[in-house]
Amino acid sequence: STTHTGPPPGATEPPDHVKTPNKVYEVFHSQPQSANALPEGSGQNTAGGRERPPAITDAVKTIKLEDFKKVHMYPCVRESLLMGIGSGFGIGGIRALWGAPIPKAANWAVGTFVFASFANYEFCLYRRRLEKAHMKRAVEIIDRKKAEKEAAAQAKREERRRLKEEADRKVEEAAKKSWKFW
Repeated sequence: STTHTGPPPGATEPPDHVKTPNKVYEVFHSQPQSANALPEGSGQNTAGGRERPPAITDAVKTIKLEDFKKVHMYPCVRESLLMGIGSGFGIGGIRALWGAPIPKAANWAVGTFVFASFANYEFCLYRRRLEKAHMKRAVEIIDRKKAEKEAAAQAKREERRRLKEEADRKVEEAAKKSWKFW
């Protein structure tokens, strides 16, 4: 069994990268797949060999029973399944009330469930991608405004320092002039 460092997907606790203040931006940058891969998608690594292309059996081996036990905790799945269940029940019920045979109404219910769940899931993922892009943009704007504000504050400090030094110099000159007796 694998151990996860953070909460499962969909949990309310913030992920690890949010808890550490200096690593907020790691979410937006993807890491390279392999450090030994050569550029331009040649498929070769630095040892001269080619990586084996993934097969369906490799994909099936990654599926675990735990995945099905936690499927409701992944983003968008719970909402999509509930939408599909409601839509399927509604359409199947309406078809049955309109006099369609029960097997036909059940087929409509199942078809509506599948279609509505899939459509809602894809739409939810689209909204999440859009929100992530907007959040990235907001972070960039906040960083730029912070840099501008720091630059303006630095310019104000420099100006105050210059004015203070100028005033101090004038006070010194006035004090030197008052020392002369003749």
